[in-house]
Amino acid sequence: MLNLSSLVGFLVLGVIGWVIYKIFIWPFYLSPLRKIPGPPSDNILLGNFKSFLTDEEPHVKWVQQYGSITKFYGIFNRPVIVVSDTKIIQDMTLNHVYDFIKPPRMWAEAVLIIGRGIVLAEGEEHKRQRKMMNPAFAHNNVKEMVPTFIRVASTLIGLIEDKVSSGESNINLTPYISKATLDVIGLVGFNYEFNSLTSSNELADAYASLFNNNSNPILRLFISVLAGYIPFIRKIPIDVNKKFRNACTVINRVSKKLMEEKHNEAKNGELKGKDLLSLLININKTLPDEEKMTDDELQNQIMTFLIAGHETTSASTLWCLYLLAHQPHEQDLLREELVKAFPDKSKFNPTFDEINSLEYLNCIVKETLRTHSPAPIISRTNVEDKFFGEYLIPKDSQIMMALSALHKSPEIWGPTAEEFDPKRWLDPSVTKNVTNLNYLPFLTGTRACIGNKLALTEFKILLSMLIRNFVFQPIEGFEFKKKTLANNKPVPYLGLAVSKVEG
Repeated sequence: MLNLSSLVGFLVLGVIGWVIYKIFIWPFYLSPLRKIPGPPSDNILLGNFKSFLTDEEPHVKWVQQYGSITKFYGIFNRPVIVVSDTKIIQDMTLNHVYDFIKPPRMWAEAVLIIGRGIVLAEGEEHKRQRKMMNPAFAHNNVKEMVPTFIRVASTLIGLIEDKVSSGESNINLTPYISKATLDVIGLVGFNYEFNSLTSSNELADAYASLFNNNSNPILRLFISVLAGYIPFIRKIPIDVNKKFRNACTVINRVSKKLMEEKHNEAKNGELKGKDLLSLLININKTLPDEEKMTDDELQNQIMTFLIAGHETTSASTLWCLYLLAHQPHEQDLLREELVKAFPDKSKFNPTFDEINSLEYLNCIVKETLRTHSPAPIISRTNVEDKFFGEYLIPKDSQIMMALSALHKSPEIWGPTAEEFDPKRWLDPSVTKNVTNLNYLPFLTGTRACIGNKLALTEFKILLSMLIRNFVFQPIEGFEFKKKTLANNKPVPYLGLAVSKVEG
């Protein structure tokens, strides 16, 4: 009869055998994905994942080297498919969109920050939410938000002017831009004054601890990914885990508070506000019971609006300022267009149509979103076996749509694809090749960003007012880390030399 020590020994050997099989045998010798070309694994446990943490968009180089269907090795050498083939992307975003879902492991933690709103909903749940929410993001509603964008941007301009007037020219712009976009989503999303630009705000601090000024973004992302496989790692009492838990607590509490306040308003009659939450609650009342959103679902949308409504816009604005600071000629051309359209900067009050009619502003925004996509890769998992060309992709494989690889493809954008060149959008020989399957800053199809018109208009207003009022230049000797999977913004922050535009 086996004694206890023998049983433990067999158990340990079994676990070791299983680990060897999963990490060393299956990925390289048995998986159908082994036939797909790609870089060799760099590390026993991390595969090629370290490259994603430390290098600038390594998937762009892999696509250029290995082709539009390639593969790398993630944590524990799990094969990950990278695609930049427009026919496959069409299948994933338009033809069979609900056959490709968000990877559960990757998004297990994100739900604590972003909520299980429209971004994370799948299948019929997503269809129902998207149908219900579309009217709230209609063209006319976004047009009415423009005065709010201008009001918050004016506060931002005033604060930066005060710093410049006091003799401080080298400015950390990251917290200013992030707080401005948070204040905007507070107003247009919930008719709520966060006032984070002018006063201390716990929600702004919570997001800053997650995304800004993070001393170790690589550790933060690594723990987040690893927690999808080993959940108890979040219980280790280290600083990054404490900040994560505290931030999640604040985000959940604030979103509940916003929901409760809006419900209290609704009890006294129909909500009259034009903010997104009021519109959603009023739309919800008109729907049959089977189509209505529950209070929990509405709160999840609040969490989604809070992060998606300010983090992506602030990141895009920061990268655009960085690009224009390093290409002063482009900055001057934009400023010339703005001065011509708005000679008196103190009376900058454009309508939705006026701001969207500025040709070079549109070029600069498009080029920023091309070179610094809000989401350079989009991750999915297939719910059934698929063929990508000649390759069998087994069910539950991790697939990444390499959007930034498409955005930097010489075949589409020419030999200067890697460069920031807004004038390319004025060249018909280039723009004739651009489609919604090779230029996807907001994705495409039913899973495209529902708030893309809102985000674009806010981006244009913020950028226009900043460039109309200030000249931005690099700070000599100041360096930051370029964009990687671990950071969507400059790390530790974006510092630029700022001076006033006179007249």
